[in-house]
Amino acid sequence: MTFAGIDVSKTHLDLALVSNSPKPTRLRFPNTPEGRQALLAALAHHNPAWVALEPTGAYHLPLLKLLAENRLQVALVNPYHLAAFRKAKGERQKTDRQDALLLARYAQVYHGELRAYTLPPKTLRELKALVGYREDLAGRERAILNQMEAAEWAGSKEVLALLQKELACVKGLLGEVEARIQALLATLPEAEVLMALPGVGPQVAAAVLALLPPELWGRAKRAASYAGLIPEREESGKSVERSRLSKKGPPLLRRKLYMGALVAVRHDPEMRAFYHRLLSRGKRKKQALVAVAHKLLRRMMGRLREYYAGQPAQGVA
Repeated sequence: MTFAGIDVSKTHLDLALVSNSPKPTRLRFPNTPEGRQALLAALAHHNPAWVALEPTGAYHLPLLKLLAENRLQVALVNPYHLAAFRKAKGERQKTDRQDALLLARYAQVYHGELRAYTLPPKTLRELKALVGYREDLAGRERAILNQMEAAEWAGSKEVLALLQKELACVKGLLGEVEARIQALLATLPEAEVLMALPGVGPQVAAAVLALLPPELWGRAKRAASYAGLIPEREESGKSVERSRLSKKGPPLLRRKLYMGALVAVRHDPEMRAFYHRLLSRGKRKKQALVAVAHKLLRRMMGRLREYYAGQPAQGVA
């Protein structure tokens, strides 16, 4: 069997193909519409069993969409897993060509465990883009407020006036983006199911539905693992055992679930009791809140599973 790995940058797509032959095939294409079509033709010629990609911001999205639409088996490799694979193989070089080969080797070794990427519905793609943009705007709002405070202390009235105008613009965009997110959530029955839980408002529901792959909806353990909320244990010889979060999923998803946990411990008696039990066992407040976030996500997935079970022609993928 042949396996392909593609390293994506803003300007180039590096393709590596490995099979039983000792020498891999390496090709490079421009990351343009024409280049992506040429890469697709090369893949059609070699017919790989799997194509492995590593997410790279927005640069990989057009290629990912093209490959999924042409029904190639594409796996998005978690950077956390790829870094561990690189270390296990003792790789020291990190170039675009070497990364493509590493991805192809990863697919060759782990093809039995890979999960094929499925292009989400347009609504979820739009929701994901809006959730990310809202977070950028919220960060800009915080930065402007800090700049305004500095300008006040410096007595710079002209800068302060300009910052006030910028803040008004950002607030207006935030309001528009949040309205669009609400409109998209209104079209998703899963959003209503999730927001019925204490601690799950529009921001938390939108982050979960936008950032958690739909095939994991209703699957509590796999969803928690994807979100990076599963503790990893460390123990060696007589050293003290430690445990820490893997943090291998989307950071924004964890942040929103943490926000939901803060609300849940105030308004949900069961979550509050769980939180205080953890504190009584010596857990720090942040550790206890992360555990509440984990429990909240699992509860959300449980509600989705119940919802899907009640739908005659639907179920969890």
